[in-house]
Amino acid sequence: MHEAGIANAVADALRREGAGWVAGTRVRLLVSGGHTETEAFDGAFRMHLAAVAPELDPGAIEIVHLPTDRLCVGCGEPFRSVSAEEPCPRCGGSGLSVPNPERVEIELARPDDRGI
Repeated sequence: MHEAGIANAVADALRREGAGWVAGTRVRLLVSGGHTETEAFDGAFRMHLAAVAPELDPGAIEIVHLPTDRLCVGCGEPFRSVSAEEPCPRCGGSGLSVPNPERVEIELARPDDRGI
């Protein structure tokens, strides 16, 4: 599962930043691309992250999915949406995910920051 590799990379990055050990640090993961729906990705990613980095506070990690490329099965128009349930803005048809690799950016907000 590719989520395991992403979880390892995120855990390594957070360890380098010391984010898992600073009380009050919030982590936001910005996820784009991929071929897995958001709920499936989140569940698998969190499971793998807990296995490889049990010291990290799972409640301090927010996963934000950015719109991804989709192709409408009704009219063939490309569009962007977060979920496959979001209809094509042109005709209302459903969108097929265009397979792109996941891209994950990490944003950290430490207790002394003004926020993310």
